[in-house]
Amino acid sequence: MFYKHTNKLVRFYNGVDGLKTGYTDEAGYCLTATALRNDMRLIAVVFGEPDSKVRNGEISKMLDYGFNVYETEKLLSNNSVIGEIEVIKGKDKYVEIVPKYDVDFLYKKGEEKKNIVYDIKINKYQAPLIKGEVIGNLDLIENNKVIRSVEISIKKDVKKANILELYLRYLLDIIKGDINIKVFK
Repeated sequence: MFYKHTNKLVRFYNGVDGLKTGYTDEAGYCLTATALRNDMRLIAVVFGEPDSKVRNGEISKMLDYGFNVYETEKLLSNNSVIGEIEVIKGKDKYVEIVPKYDVDFLYKKGEEKKNIVYDIKINKYQAPLIKGEVIGNLDLIENNKVIRSVEISIKKDVKKANILELYLRYLLDIIKGDINIKVFK
């Protein structure tokens, strides 16, 4: 089955990959277009244009402006290790934590990059933990103000340890000196 795409920009504008054209007597010629270049997605919308040529021209101008003036920076990917936590009763004693989603920021080209620090808040430490499960939040802070909060997860599954595994780990920790035993008299 052949489908004729009414959004001509899909064929003629670099990066346009959709979205929806329309026309009614009341709204005129309308278009919502999406475009992707260099990992930056833009969405442009026009309503009430007199014809499809003007509609496409207006969308092209908006997308040109966006791609010429702005850029994105990937601050963190969903594979970026941002720390490690100790897992209570886990087969693995420690597991790496990662953002659940990529963290991108939009800048005007030539603008100074943001000076961002992180604050990690973990809600769940106890096994079992499943990769992708939300265990807390990563707050991104600029000038002492939270500008974005991102869910965090773990990099791999952590199964619950059985009693023997926990006992052996405890004994090894004592031998290695990782646990201090206090004797009360």
